[in-house]
Amino acid sequence: MKIDRRLFLTILSAPLYPAIPLVMLTAGEARVVEALCAQIIPADDWPGAKEAGVLYYIETQLAGPLERFVDNYKNGIPRLMSACREQTGKLFTDLDPAQQKQFLQTVEAGPDTELNRFWQVVIDHTMQGFYGSPKHGGNKDETSWRMLAIADVMEGHNH
Repeated sequence: MKIDRRLFLTILSAPLYPAIPLVMLTAGEARVVEALCAQIIPADDWPGAKEAGVLYYIETQLAGPLERFVDNYKNGIPRLMSACREQTGKLFTDLDPAQQKQFLQTVEAGPDTELNRFWQVVIDHTMQGFYGSPKHGGNKDETSWRMLAIADVMEGHNH
């Protein structure tokens, strides 16, 4: 079977983690969150946040212990998309990774404290989902634990 560039990129962009039904985020919101997570912990020699299923950690936790942050996401995502469109003329998810990074650097340095606060929440939740226990929805296949060579120490971890 011959795979052209378009098919390859389509396959590559498919989630590697089995999708759970979205309850707290819409499909569009989930795409934004997943793109943000991929900027925070991009794939390199190891899988990044997207491949480790951090989106599913965030989705699961927003329906439970992190429910108090739902409004942060529901208000922050449209604010981010609007600011991105104003600054770049495109939606965040339509930017390539380098453009996304550049835009997020302006968010961090910019005067919009609410947008910056949302970005900081996403960073915190991404780190939790990537480095935390897989039983909470992220860190698929103990990706970060294997990367840090601590999977054997974390075996049976019950946090």
